[in-house]
Amino acid sequence: MAAKALDTSARSLPEVEVQILRSELTSGEWTLRDARYHGFILQAGSGRFWLDGKELAVTPPCLLWFPAHAKATLRFEAGSRGMTVAVSEIGFARVLSGSPNANQVRAALSPPVIRAKLDHTQARRLAESLDVLLDEALHERPGAQEAMRHQLALFLLAAWRLSGPVLRESQPLPRTIVHKFLHAVEVHLRDHWSIARYAAEVGVTADRLNATVRRATGRSPLSIVHERIIAEADTLLDDSSLKIAEVAELLGFHDPAYFSRFYKRETGRPPNKQRLDVTARQARQTSSFAAWP
Repeated sequence: MAAKALDTSARSLPEVEVQILRSELTSGEWTLRDARYHGFILQAGSGRFWLDGKELAVTPPCLLWFPAHAKATLRFEAGSRGMTVAVSEIGFARVLSGSPNANQVRAALSPPVIRAKLDHTQARRLAESLDVLLDEALHERPGAQEAMRHQLALFLLAAWRLSGPVLRESQPLPRTIVHKFLHAVEVHLRDHWSIARYAAEVGVTADRLNATVRRATGRSPLSIVHERIIAEADTLLDDSSLKIAEVAELLGFHDPAYFSRFYKRETGRPPNKQRLDVTARQARQTSSFAAWP
């Protein structure tokens, strides 16, 4: 594999190595076992990598990021092209020092990040960022140290954006969140999902689901779920001869006594009282109809 390597061991910049990844005629293999972070931007070609006993294909354009001490092997086929960077743990910490996003960046890039859905513009910008870093180190221009430090920070921030925050930006709109939530309630009402489970189904966090539903309806997701359960319970109690235990079972309650407590807590009366009231109303209506001439 033809490559340019940057050795900064004698420089004041935290330890960093940047290489051009270019495999024209033969495949190239990388084995990661040291205490450095490793990032790969693949713009063309193909390959595979092995991590924690799993083998995955690599299709460009993509970002591969491996934390310090990760034991991984990468193999890029002939014709592969891109850039790679290795940063020591000390260098990683120093470059981010003073950044208000330092903790978030560090947390996001501590596990492996495999972002295989980059567009060509994103991949080109990441590769250009590393190319500028390499160029500054090789030519020793005035202010090179500061430029290299900032360039590395920009690359790490870009990798952070691609690893997590971008997902939040692509989350559904509020009206879509509410619609998906209400649909999920209808489908899974008898499964007694937690709000966190509903949030996962919708594709948002529990906090965002709560905030969005409250803004749209003035009520919490949990109160909406409970209201739907009570509405279903009332229908079964009013329009069927099912026993209370059978109603509870149909609604997903494994303990009829718990269903009765839940119903009373939500309505202020036990389910058998609801049924008696309905029976009494129906009897009065029948009696009044019989008195008609």
